[in-house]
Amino acid sequence: MESQDNKPKRIYSKTKVDRFYKKLVIGKGNFLIRFGSECNELIFDKVHNVFTTANKNFDNKLLCLFNMVQNDVNKFLATYPYIDIPPKVNTAEFNYNYNDEIGTLTGTDLDHAFWRIAYVKGYITKKTYTKGLPTSGKAIRLASLSVLGRGKKFDRYVDGVFFEKIVVKKPDDTLQKVYVDIRYSCYYMMYELSQLLKDDFESWKTDCIYYRDTPENRTIVHNYFEEREMMFKQLI
Repeated sequence: MESQDNKPKRIYSKTKVDRFYKKLVIGKGNFLIRFGSECNELIFDKVHNVFTTANKNFDNKLLCLFNMVQNDVNKFLATYPYIDIPPKVNTAEFNYNYNDEIGTLTGTDLDHAFWRIAYVKGYITKKTYTKGLPTSGKAIRLASLSVLGRGKKFDRYVDGVFFEKIVVKKPDDTLQKVYVDIRYSCYYMMYELSQLLKDDFESWKTDCIYYRDTPENRTIVHNYFEEREMMFKQLI
């Protein structure tokens, strides 16, 4: 495992890892390689190369978000090491006693909920937050948060031949708690709103809440989200 002082230089590549991998095998190189669902990584000659995968939902230009998020969160935790996680509630909830014969149903949907929560809580900086906002960044935004604290195992090749699997990065419980906090914070907002809406609450699903459409209810929901600096859109 590399020490912080001897950490290899990180380079983001828009090309595929296969070509480099084959060349190193044929050339009998010594290297570390990891094939993942979010990105592929190859460490060779003191350079940590990060490559895209076949996942077309990932914008190649935003691969750097993985490292940006990791660095931001580590800096945040250096100052605020304690993470206060909200109570666990369901990711989706339904009011089976909701009377759909009265009025009409509407919904309020949070915009990039997990990403926004990470920013509002201070886990990521404004620079990182803005970098991940393009529509093309949706999948990689979520991935860069969900992999926080996840351990990494690489295949080690010696003279172009697989030698062993090694742990390059151990799991980090504190970093994993950050993603738990982000998710639970989203679901708990939905829970609190359901309590405020009472019988007019119909359901929530992850980051969207449905309720009886009245001016008063819209005000309750909008004020709640605005007070928490969340961005949202009203569904018709």
